[in-house]
Amino acid sequence: TLLMVDTGATMIALSYETAEKIGLGVNDSDFSKVARTANGISKVAHVDIDEITIGDITVNNVKAIVVEPGKLDINLLGMNFLSKLKRFEVSGKKLLLVQ
Repeated sequence: TLLMVDTGATMIALSYETAEKIGLGVNDSDFSKVARTANGISKVAHVDIDEITIGDITVNNVKAIVVEPGKLDINLLGMNFLSKLKRFEVSGKKLLLVQ
């Protein structure tokens, strides 16, 4: 699943379509909160993700939001993931993640 690193995002934000694809079951009734996204105001559902692996980096027990269907074009890797790392840095066109 493609993720864009977004240091301005507090949490990981997944599209409804991605959540479905990776097996995070959300129901219509789960969309009980509202969040401001790049596409405007959207309803969101809070989910807990047991494990996220990017390359050789694995982070456990991460909270995320799932954005209502059709409202998020790209998944966002937010600060709640990045803050669990020792460090991250951008150098040119490369992103370095250190656990």
